[in-house]
Amino acid sequence: MNFKTHNHINAKTTKRFKLYKSGKLWLVAGVTFCSFVGSAIINDQIAHADTVTVAKTATTVTRTTVSADSKTSNDSASSDTVSTTANKVANTASNTAHQPNSATTNLNTSQAATATSSTTTKAASSILSQADSETANSNTSQAVTATSSAATEAVSSAANQTGQKVSSSNNKSHEATAHTTSAASGSINQVSSTAIKSATSTENTNKATSVASNAAKHQATTTKKADLNLTTVTASTPETDVWTIGDTTRPRVDVVDVASYQSAMTQSDYNKLKAAGVKTVIIKTTEGTGYTNPVALAQAKMANAAGLNVDFYHYATFNTADTAQMEATNMANFLVKNNVSKKVLLFADMEDAKTYTVNATANLNTFWSVLNALGYTNHGVYTSNTYLYRDAVIKTVGQSRVWRAQYPYTPSANNLWNTDDGAWQFSSTALLPSGSDYTGYIDVSICYNGLTEDSAGTNTFSTPNEFVNQYHWEGNKLYFYGSNGQPITGFRHYGNNKLEYYGSDHAQYRNRYLTAANNQLYYFGSNGDAITGLRHYANNKLEYYGTDHIQYRNRYATVGNNKLYYFGSNGDAISGLRHYGNNKLEFYGTDHIQYRNRYYTAAKNKLYYFGGNGDAITGLRHYGHNKLEYYGNDHVQYRNRYYTAAKNRLYYFGSNGDAISGLRHYGNNKLEFYGTDHIQYRNRYYTAAKNKLYYFGDNGDAITGLRHYGNNKLEYYGADHVQYRNRYATINNQLYYFGSNGDAITGLRHYGNNKLEYYGADHVQYRNRYYTAAKNKLYYFGGNGDAITGLRHYGNNKLEFYGTDHIQYRNRYVTVGNHRYYFGSIGDAVSTNQPQTEADIIGSMRVAQKAQQIVTVVQNGGTTATLKLWQKQGNTWRNLLTSSSRIGNGGIGNSHEGN
Repeated sequence: MNFKTHNHINAKTTKRFKLYKSGKLWLVAGVTFCSFVGSAIINDQIAHADTVTVAKTATTVTRTTVSADSKTSNDSASSDTVSTTANKVANTASNTAHQPNSATTNLNTSQAATATSSTTTKAASSILSQADSETANSNTSQAVTATSSAATEAVSSAANQTGQKVSSSNNKSHEATAHTTSAASGSINQVSSTAIKSATSTENTNKATSVASNAAKHQATTTKKADLNLTTVTASTPETDVWTIGDTTRPRVDVVDVASYQSAMTQSDYNKLKAAGVKTVIIKTTEGTGYTNPVALAQAKMANAAGLNVDFYHYATFNTADTAQMEATNMANFLVKNNVSKKVLLFADMEDAKTYTVNATANLNTFWSVLNALGYTNHGVYTSNTYLYRDAVIKTVGQSRVWRAQYPYTPSANNLWNTDDGAWQFSSTALLPSGSDYTGYIDVSICYNGLTEDSAGTNTFSTPNEFVNQYHWEGNKLYFYGSNGQPITGFRHYGNNKLEYYGSDHAQYRNRYLTAANNQLYYFGSNGDAITGLRHYANNKLEYYGTDHIQYRNRYATVGNNKLYYFGSNGDAISGLRHYGNNKLEFYGTDHIQYRNRYYTAAKNKLYYFGGNGDAITGLRHYGHNKLEYYGNDHVQYRNRYYTAAKNRLYYFGSNGDAISGLRHYGNNKLEFYGTDHIQYRNRYYTAAKNKLYYFGDNGDAITGLRHYGNNKLEYYGADHVQYRNRYATINNQLYYFGSNGDAITGLRHYGNNKLEYYGADHVQYRNRYYTAAKNKLYYFGGNGDAITGLRHYGNNKLEFYGTDHIQYRNRYVTVGNHRYYFGSIGDAVSTNQPQTEADIIGSMRVAQKAQQIVTVVQNGGTTATLKLWQKQGNTWRNLLTSSSRIGNGGIGNSHEGN
């Protein structure tokens, strides 16, 4: 059940830890306890997780007094001064801890009120009517709150650090995070209720300090000064106890209990339990007001088939008489619907902190009274020593009918606890016999007095009486006898979503209303069926019942050909205007049908339009063929005016109320544009007819002149707002050329008959200046911007030459007219007739453009010559070797390498 957390605890993982506070070192070795309880030392022995109380007085072992100012319960400083209040268990209280019947906190139940006869009758009547109903969705079950979970998990962790065992194979709450504490501390018992309510949720359940802090906080509110007592006790760190059913060293296993967590158990598993000597399976049926174990019926049938007795339990979360009645109704619905025998033993699982109340006795008695009214009178209580109102709930059935949870580290057949109870749940980490299909943990118990066998045995489900699932007329009254052979009361669903109702006298309702729980209204027609759909009555009145047969109130209903109605607080369909919500308006005609997608002219010729959802619209409305209109907050249409919508979108509505699209000229040569979506263009382009491109600035006007954009891009718009393309523009005597995409170009531009111009990074054309391109190619652009060709005189009698490709000559000859020139490495002509040096001649040779070494042989006359080896160094040719040589017939002649 919920006394075990949902995560298995391995005590091996318990670690030593240190706590530091206000410059003082608090060292915990093994398990060290600091108790801040007035000026007394708490020195208790290890108690079991379900021990509620320990001796209120304790023996002082070691005392060190430190004056400490108390803080409020919200002060973290005070909370840290008591590092392990949750673990007030030590050596001297060992005997007390292991007494199954140790003293518990007495509850004052004199204020609790018992359920009245009328309440019981009403609940029983409601239950029978729902015998064939589906159980409520499990998502509506009552879950234990996160704060309770955090506190209880922390206390469980505290128990673990003191040698107490908290295991988890079967959490009784159907909410996986709903954990109930199994901590064992006398002192924490005094503040457990408050700690559970106020604890902050935490996932770190391996440290007990969070609960200790809570306990310290509450202690701090009671005094201004207190003595700080330190007691050091070293506790063992036991192994997690896992064992297999059939182990004779353990207590006898008479009972196992299961919930949806054990849905994977097979028929073979139940058969093995029977063979192992198990006698009874206790199955969770329900939790809270709405959850039903979806596999409870299947589990019960498999247990019966294995020859096992079946009992059931309900996980309680109620803390008032009303909620107790509702939760009993939830369990009763399962019992009646499934024809559960009246002999079956039913347990109330009282462990959830939400059930804590001084009225616990009265609330549980109310729960029992609802079941009693239906004939289910065989009751028992499941609880533990740590449950705050343990004695109060036990009082409702007596100790002999108590099924108590309390887990030793190592359950032993020679050390039985709680022998005065009906049954003792002693472990939650048992395994099914070897070879079982289900390999998870399971809860096990020993029964002392036959309590768990005081049931229906394998006859869990009743045998029907004379009238079974059939109608029966008695006089002019119709009755229906259910699967248990008894006349039903309350609702009965049957057929294809049909519903009928039987009163407390079991007679069927006809031609009358019924107001059920939560003020839900039904109308049962002349054939006894609860009606659905529209019902006209009286003077043009109309009401509606949904598919669940409940009358609509303060809600819409769509009927037939998408006709919408609204039914007011009295259930009648309205007509006329209806204001609702935040300035919303809708209209219903005299036929009660809502106006949709149509105009309505009200007083003073005000025109409204009711949209597809029936609301009189405000804001933009698209209609027709890309038409758009606008209605203000008063729902009146805009005409001849602008409207700025969200994200600064601008519209203009013409005289007919339609938002315009396209170009709109206004003012002094101003132009704006509205797209097909009717939104004014801003900071964007628009291409009009004949590929004319416009750009509209951030004020919505079409721009003129230069526009810089992007990464050094430039475009130009004329006085007509149209972008320049494939044309020049002169601005401030600077010439730009805008290409086919409208961008001002940069770099070289070839045009015309071998013409070339250049535009710099600023897009301005080069004039009377040089430009060096890739591979050190030099161009010169003249006064008209064109790259020149031919000879160019410049400077002090300097001369350079540009070829037909406009590139300057370097280290090469050229003949112009009858004159031969040589242009050196810097491009200047070095002489009008011949080169100045041999190196210049070498550099001017075509082969010199690709070679790195050249050999020249210059004839001196006759057969003698000068041989030179040239090597290129950078752009300069240098002579590395000079030698005399012979050429012609008197040359080297027949020879070989090396001569």
